[in-house]
Amino acid sequence: MASEGNMRIEALEHQLMRAWLEGDRKMMKKLLSSRFRLVVGGKAPVLLDRKSLVEAAGTGWRLHGYRFGNSVYSRKIVQSALFAVEVELKIEIDGVDLSGSWWMADYWRRSGIAQRWQLTDRQLARLDDGTRFPDAVRALQLWR
Repeated sequence: MASEGNMRIEALEHQLMRAWLEGDRKMMKKLLSSRFRLVVGGKAPVLLDRKSLVEAAGTGWRLHGYRFGNSVYSRKIVQSALFAVEVELKIEIDGVDLSGSWWMADYWRRSGIAQRWQLTDRQLARLDDGTRFPDAVRALQLWR
């Protein structure tokens, strides 16, 4: 059963994704730390800061829809929280369709005097259809 803190983080995740979907830059700024960084994984990983992502939301990098998968990992640790999930994204960048399955891992922290949650780091990587690598890593699990 999910704890109240983990449910709060998942609710914030949905709030942020809806803000991106709607191009609500004000809400995105509220939810993203001023130190926010996004790493988009690939053969040549790319880094975006808060200002770049907020500016691109709704224009250059359009989110048309999203759906979190069933396997959500959420863990609160003191003043921080981790959230990871497979997510179906319907997205385009400058008219190029990049829709598909992605892996998203987020790091949230309580910040400032108000102690509100803000997203500090997001890693986003397109999932491939191959199973060789995940199967090889799974074979290393000692708890199986």
